[in-house]
Amino acid sequence: MPTDSNRTPALADALPRVFIVGCQKSGTTWMQGLLGAHPQICCRGEACFGNFLAAIVSQALSKYNTMQRAGPVNVFDNDDGVEIVRHAACVLQRKWVAASKDPAAVQVIAEKTPEHALALDVLEQLFPTMRVIHIIRDGRDGVISGWHHNIRDNETNFRARFPTQSDYTRYFVESHWLSYIAKARAWGAAHQENYYELQYEHALEDPFSKAKALFEFLDVAADDETIQKAVETSSFKKMSGGRDSGQVDNKSHVRKGVAGGWKNELDDESVRIFEEIGGGVLTSLGYPLSTAPVG
Repeated sequence: MPTDSNRTPALADALPRVFIVGCQKSGTTWMQGLLGAHPQICCRGEACFGNFLAAIVSQALSKYNTMQRAGPVNVFDNDDGVEIVRHAACVLQRKWVAASKDPAAVQVIAEKTPEHALALDVLEQLFPTMRVIHIIRDGRDGVISGWHHNIRDNETNFRARFPTQSDYTRYFVESHWLSYIAKARAWGAAHQENYYELQYEHALEDPFSKAKALFEFLDVAADDETIQKAVETSSFKKMSGGRDSGQVDNKSHVRKGVAGGWKNELDDESVRIFEEIGGGVLTSLGYPLSTAPVG
């Protein structure tokens, strides 16, 4: 690999791209930490290329096209827009690589934005050979995690919008969990070689083997020492500042670190609503329902 001093923009731009996606509160931050702990992966979060940058550029170019006075030859088309957004993303990601611990070692650039689950077709236009890691979590645990996150972030505004846990549950399953999973899986079905799906609960049970499989998928070093260091660096204990899994801190983004907490924290009405709307997907993913279906 080239040294830091001779890594040109063109070399950085040519690195493989990976996008981490998944419904909010499904473990995407942990995945970012795991990949970012690998010495050959430069990983950042919330760049929002597909859902923000592409849309803003498209709007700007469209407005320019209607305002310019040089005629039809002076109009940006869709291909021009894709090229501009790709260049803008590359410009920013060059900075990521340059700011990494060892720029010369970087072989993969990864990015985590949960909402990119809905924008994979847009990202594919920018990076046609991209790979996608889709992390899925039991949505009932996602509701609990999202509930505490939003209360911590802005309780007054959040409770004004969602007075009860069941109100938020309905919104979460209908507007996020189901649509994110469906869209990402549809893209994955059409791009099987470039798609890796992982359930968060399985990663908690056996982080070493799951990390090994992920690193092999990304064609980076997957020796035992590298894997162990990455797993330890991205562990709940490390990311929470020393708490053991199960020790709750509702004021922390890294809140609990265990699966199945919804059984004690999600009220009965919320469980009913989630399973009524999302029960089919829960079952298909291997998550048992709280009660047997009626009929």
